[in-house]
Amino acid sequence: MHSYHIEEIERTLSFENKRELKLLGYPSINEALTRMYNEAQAYVVKEEGGPIIMTGGLFFNEDQDLPQMFAMFSDQAFENFTLLARGSKMLVNYLRSYHPNLTMTILADYEGIVKWAEWLGFETVGVFYVGENKYIEFIYCNLDENCVYDKSQRPVIH
Repeated sequence: MHSYHIEEIERTLSFENKRELKLLGYPSINEALTRMYNEAQAYVVKEEGGPIIMTGGLFFNEDQDLPQMFAMFSDQAFENFTLLARGSKMLVNYLRSYHPNLTMTILADYEGIVKWAEWLGFETVGVFYVGENKYIEFIYCNLDENCVYDKSQRPVIH
């Protein structure tokens, strides 16, 4: 993602993603996208010469052991489902080559996106509420790596 993508993403971002950014407390979409550009490892998925279909990547929070994957879709994303699916798989495969274990949190209102995360190989590990909004926590573990999500639950080896 480059800074010049911010304007296009803001203009074409889906209603659902705009709503979620507001629920997360961002005063404007531009501010959220600028923060994402400055603080995240962010990528755009698009056909050559075409519009941006999806923006995704990783946030690295100091209070989390694993990076948090995010994905935002354009209002045209589901018009070309094949490109979206292929791009999603490619992005996850790329990210997991550097970070074998990823987390993701999705607003439960969006059942299609929850199913998308499961299709990508993420597994549900919890549910929490922020006010009246229900969120589902996911983890992706690369099967080629040892993965224990909760370090306190790891077995002690002597």
